[in-house]
Amino acid sequence: MKTKFFYFTLFMFCSFALLAQTGPSMKASSVGKAVYMKKIPALSQMDNIISAKGLAHDAPAKRRGSNTYVPGKGYPQGNDPFFNEASQKSASKMATSAPVASFDAHIGTVLNDATGAIGPNHYVYAFNSGFGILDRSGNVLLPEASLATLFPGETLGDPIVVYDNFADRFIVMQFSNTPNGFLIAVGQGPDPVNDGWFTYRFNTGTFPDYEKLSIWSDGYYITANKDQNAPDVNDVVFVVERDQMLVGDPGAQLIGFPLPGAETNGFYSPGGFNATGTTLPPVGTGCSIVYLQDDSWSGVSQDELKIWTTTVDWTTPANSSISAPQSIPTTPFDSVFDGGSFQNLDEPGTGPDIDALQATMMYMTQYRRFGTHNSVVMNFVVDLDGTDSLAGIRWYELRQTGDGAPWTIYQEGTYVQPDGLSAFCGSIAQDAQGNIGLAYTVVSSSVFTSLRYTGRLASDPLNTMTAVEQVSADGDAQNNRGDGRYGDYGQMTIDPTDDMTFWHISEYMKGPSPNVRRSHVVAFKIEPAVIDNEAPSTPANLVASGTTARQTTLNWDASTDNVGVTGYDIYQDGVVVATAPDATFIVTGLAPLTTYTFSVIAKDASGNESGASNTVSVTTLESTTGPGCLNGLLAPYNESFESGLGAWTQASGDDLDWTVDSAGTPSNNTGPSSADDGSNYIYVEASGNGTGFPNKRAILNSPCFDLNDATAAVFSFRYHMFGSSNFGSLDVEASNDEGVTWTSIWTRSGNQGNSWQTATIDLAAYLGSGLQLRFNRLTGGTWQADAAIDAISLTAGGGPGGNCATGDLSLSITFDNYPQETSWTLVDAGGTTVASESYSTANPDGSTVTETITGLASGSYTFTISDSFGDGICCGFGNGSYTLSSSAGTIVSGGEFGSSDVTDFCVQGSARLDTYELTDVQKNDQNFVLSPNPVNNGILNISVGKTAIQNLEIFSMFGQLVLSVNDQGTKQKVDVSNLPAGTYFARITGKEIIETKQFVIANRK
Repeated sequence: MKTKFFYFTLFMFCSFALLAQTGPSMKASSVGKAVYMKKIPALSQMDNIISAKGLAHDAPAKRRGSNTYVPGKGYPQGNDPFFNEASQKSASKMATSAPVASFDAHIGTVLNDATGAIGPNHYVYAFNSGFGILDRSGNVLLPEASLATLFPGETLGDPIVVYDNFADRFIVMQFSNTPNGFLIAVGQGPDPVNDGWFTYRFNTGTFPDYEKLSIWSDGYYITANKDQNAPDVNDVVFVVERDQMLVGDPGAQLIGFPLPGAETNGFYSPGGFNATGTTLPPVGTGCSIVYLQDDSWSGVSQDELKIWTTTVDWTTPANSSISAPQSIPTTPFDSVFDGGSFQNLDEPGTGPDIDALQATMMYMTQYRRFGTHNSVVMNFVVDLDGTDSLAGIRWYELRQTGDGAPWTIYQEGTYVQPDGLSAFCGSIAQDAQGNIGLAYTVVSSSVFTSLRYTGRLASDPLNTMTAVEQVSADGDAQNNRGDGRYGDYGQMTIDPTDDMTFWHISEYMKGPSPNVRRSHVVAFKIEPAVIDNEAPSTPANLVASGTTARQTTLNWDASTDNVGVTGYDIYQDGVVVATAPDATFIVTGLAPLTTYTFSVIAKDASGNESGASNTVSVTTLESTTGPGCLNGLLAPYNESFESGLGAWTQASGDDLDWTVDSAGTPSNNTGPSSADDGSNYIYVEASGNGTGFPNKRAILNSPCFDLNDATAAVFSFRYHMFGSSNFGSLDVEASNDEGVTWTSIWTRSGNQGNSWQTATIDLAAYLGSGLQLRFNRLTGGTWQADAAIDAISLTAGGGPGGNCATGDLSLSITFDNYPQETSWTLVDAGGTTVASESYSTANPDGSTVTETITGLASGSYTFTISDSFGDGICCGFGNGSYTLSSSAGTIVSGGEFGSSDVTDFCVQGSARLDTYELTDVQKNDQNFVLSPNPVNNGILNISVGKTAIQNLEIFSMFGQLVLSVNDQGTKQKVDVSNLPAGTYFARITGKEIIETKQFVIANRK
């Protein structure tokens, strides 16, 4: 009590004294302009994207400039004031959330500095040497590519990714030391795959370590660990001209500011206020910068936050200024660990302690405008008990009553992990309702570095995190660095589609070795915990219909509930056999000539159950036996080859076998890098002239499938056909005469791209029989043709089993005699029209057009084809028709309709683009050697040894093909004299080998 009273008295005394700004403002310390602006083509339009694989670079030993302190100085002495408070350790858990998305992004061996942002259709993330693009479910759209893809010639790292929802653009930043500065890539449009980029360089004099970017109405603000111990007289905060960068203006300006009155004692990282929500601050409202001040540091008399606010004048940049700091005293905190060193927190094993990331305003400092106030939330790590081995997170919500008004503490607290683990590397944000999400890293002597999150509702008691802690990702591996260095930051962004969902990315440690450093993405909401004791109403009018020898269809009247029905348990002879999402269900797997009783019980999210429905009695029919194999397997059937080939068998008399694999195939630039489902897949190795190609066949036979009593059946699988254009073919063949004859029911040939694709086959023609299927692979004329299969599924009784569209969509329309009446739209789940077209008399009567729709993210879509006269496109005035399809098959086709025909369908994400590994980073690679490098006489020499060159392609640093030479053979000289100076990549194809190497053409005098 004495300690608490002392802290309270000290806090109140300082609060009255130091809430206002003191001292005059300072003019900008530097002004300048972008050194350059480069237009980067759309990634989807690049012929050559360099993979990030093999380019990872070890970050150096922990940042120089450990924070110094004065021994014995500062408060608290011992426990954090919030550590023992009941409100922090046993807060009433009034908020709850489960993940709505959770997936790993980067997996590697070196410190990855995880950063990422969510957009309407994409998740863009980066790490120290590269970046990747996913859809909202974590499916790969762009495999991890070198940062040099966006920043030609620059890969130093420390990247930051943000989504500017006010402009609908992604922004990517990294620092540079050639010369010192930062590089910013601004999307030219909302789609990071199909729109290009504007890339800017801004120089900063001294090196801008640990640079962080935030969004404001008058610019993009960048803070940095720059000019340690002298931030008050050097430009350590920068703002760049956002409006001009969004339109690609090469004259975009830069303004630098000091932080007058800031005390630092080594490494430091202030936080710039980052605008979130749907409303930018009005133009003329200054952006604020905040930094903690610890009274254990020399020159600091009390624990406090200091806030500086800028005034920016882009017309006369030198007139811009930054205010003197507003000082906000806080409840005492101890932000110093182990005398300022970078090895602090225990982890399992005997390795070095983990860096707690002290003296850092953790990324991001999130600002939001509400109707009655402005709010900003922030956090940093603190020592909980004075031992320097147990960390917690001090977090704040500051408010101001209006633009320009002083900031005050609305609430503050220290989050203490409930299981006694250290919590650090926090990321915090608010949603549209003022609820707060907090995500962080945990570690202890018994728990490996892992990720968690919590939060609070806006209406909850102040100063507490009320959400029950949830697991994002559990680690199982030790830090693989001898200096204990951990990913320097995580990041929280808000979903622009609802302004309510938090998306967090950070690093954790999980094996197997050596790829133990992973960045994980989790999305969650903070929502009220509903106390619900009311059961749903009893399902009524249960009936059975469509009974066969093997199945029956149940239907009933849907139940109602005060919150919502989540499902229905299906009881068969008194035992739950399934759960249905709605009021119909097909029961399969029944035995012929058998009587069953069924009933249904509704349930809700709180576990309340209704009474049982009426009971129905069903007697199945006698089984039929059609042609084909006997004693087959019944649907549903799934196989992902986790335990070998399962029930599938290799054919005899063919040339090659199918092989189970888990990683990449042995050949370069062909085959998948990993399985689509689980750990394993199967593939055919095409290497070896005369053994693996040309025209070599590999057949894999299925078990017998019993479709005798099925009313519908669908066979689906995932396939991967990436390599040379002369790839060969893959067929699915069917037989219902015990293998006497085989009919091809699906086929693909040629290179289908570096992604897993979905195939869906309707087996309606084989109902009432025993069916065998087989994969028939025929190689083409190249070794670069490893075909793979995974995730096989057979469903019956109308279940489609994985029939989402994949890849690009193809729409073919054959007009009737009035093309001008025809139009179509494609609308996503949010109501946005993503593609559309209308036609005119310029289209001949009865002609056919084919439209390609690209770049669709995973999700639900509605396709509508319309006829303005209201008589469709068939068959009164011509025989028109249309077909919408994807690589997975036909989505819809037709022609006879009235005013419109509407189809709902889904799209499943897949890798849209390929990347190419830069092989010259492998020092022992001597297959092809380029010289001189740089080229200064117009001739590039290629040492070919015994390997002849079949094809040579040269690409610019912007990924564009600029020179192609076929049948180079053993010629060692390539004329590049017509190419301008710059960085280039040579992709060299030889017998069973493809390599990509970098070279430079020097300026010619």
